[in-house]
Amino acid sequence: MVNQAKILQFFCCLVVYGSVSGLFAFSETSQSPIDSLIQKKDADKVLGSKDLLVLYQEAIKEQRHDSVAIFKNLALLNAKLNQPQNSILYTKKYINNTLDFDILNDSAYDTIKASKAYKTIADKFVKKVNFVTFLFFYASLIGFFFMVIINLSGKANTRAKLFISGFVGVHSLFILEFVMYLSNYRYEYPHVYLMAASTALLYGPLLYFYFKSATHNYRFKPLDVLHFVPNIILVLYLFPMYALSGSEKIEIMLELNTSYDINRYVIFISKVISLSVYAVLIRKLQYATKNSEILPNTTQQPIYKWKRTIYRLHVAYVISYVIYGLPVSGILVFTSDFLSYFQVGAMSIMVIYIAYKASVQPSIFTNEFNPVDGLFTKKYQKSGLTKGLSKELKESLVKLLVEDRIYKQSNINLERLSEKLNTTRHNTSQIINEHFDMNFFELINTFRIKEALNIMDNDVHGSLNIIDIAYEVGFNNKVTFNKAFKKETSQTPSEYIQSKLRLRKKLG
Repeated sequence: MVNQAKILQFFCCLVVYGSVSGLFAFSETSQSPIDSLIQKKDADKVLGSKDLLVLYQEAIKEQRHDSVAIFKNLALLNAKLNQPQNSILYTKKYINNTLDFDILNDSAYDTIKASKAYKTIADKFVKKVNFVTFLFFYASLIGFFFMVIINLSGKANTRAKLFISGFVGVHSLFILEFVMYLSNYRYEYPHVYLMAASTALLYGPLLYFYFKSATHNYRFKPLDVLHFVPNIILVLYLFPMYALSGSEKIEIMLELNTSYDINRYVIFISKVISLSVYAVLIRKLQYATKNSEILPNTTQQPIYKWKRTIYRLHVAYVISYVIYGLPVSGILVFTSDFLSYFQVGAMSIMVIYIAYKASVQPSIFTNEFNPVDGLFTKKYQKSGLTKGLSKELKESLVKLLVEDRIYKQSNINLERLSEKLNTTRHNTSQIINEHFDMNFFELINTFRIKEALNIMDNDVHGSLNIIDIAYEVGFNNKVTFNKAFKKETSQTPSEYIQSKLRLRKKLG
């Protein structure tokens, strides 16, 4: 009997030893005895799932050559046993070693799909498309579509269209990269990694030259290429990273390779500097014409309002990028999905707004203005007015407006103004359009409203009648005055006077 017991014990040891030996012989191309047992466990109950876990874990401790495949089996087994923490632990190890994200689509994870651990890793690796990703993707498509359409249009000022389309294009590229990140498609197409960084220093120069082209009909010079040299240098700096294979880029995304982490700092800091410098340059360019023409208020003019809005959107983008980039670059250690959505949302709004304006008012992308309908046309392209005469007439016009206050004459019109300038109606229209970016009536009303505001501000007790003020500054009736006043100030004369009175009471 003793001998029989020893023989039985020896036989059991052989069974266990054979099972573990089969585990060590596991490979992706040949099935191990343990794998056979897994497939048959429901039929003959030879080995339970928990027993298999023990065998796999023992094999991992031995650090055998097939441990990567064992990670996968452990991940799936723990999932089936409803042990999400352990399952995800081995899932991560398997993904990090194989870069195979399809494991998460295995039916074994159905048991733990409701767990927080699975949702976290699925959100990070499983491809997904939701309403937000679709919305951003749609915005990027609108941007790329705008790039093509605006340059195919037959309207004037090719340079302005080229710069504004490029400006929209770099924004659209950034949005598209974010969509790839948000939807996890970047793992399937790893070469999109940091693709928008290749244009990181183009935002400012493109917008700057658009403003110069649209405002001053500026002609691009060879020396202006220097504005784009920083971006070329950045691309050359990033080229070693761009030249990596797809799997190597995935390793960077998974933070398995940290040798390129410095790139995030370089991209962020250089982009912030570039955006800030060009924001200052564009602001100076934006208000240079306004200040030089002694023009009291041009905010209601289509081209001025358009450029002012674009500039403000650009400033908002700079601020949002700084807030977004501090954690993304690693300078500040905190994360917030809201910051990312806010940043890309601001870019999407800018892209859609520009595309919308291009569809409803394409003339704002040129600098040729028709005083009759308020749109830019080719009306003065063949004008014989010389630059010297244009400047002389402009100075005479400014004198008539600022010193003689000709706008206070209720019967003033383009014909009478032309007589005062001793020139033709055509030349007077051209002078007003080229130097003030508005038509005759808008110019006269702008000065009239400015005068009315001065009168109201000096009327401490609010004793003056609105109709008297209207007549004083040159309007023929109260209705026209009210309409022009509200267009300029967004308030009616009565509302403006009341707001001034309330302010004076508060101040004592």
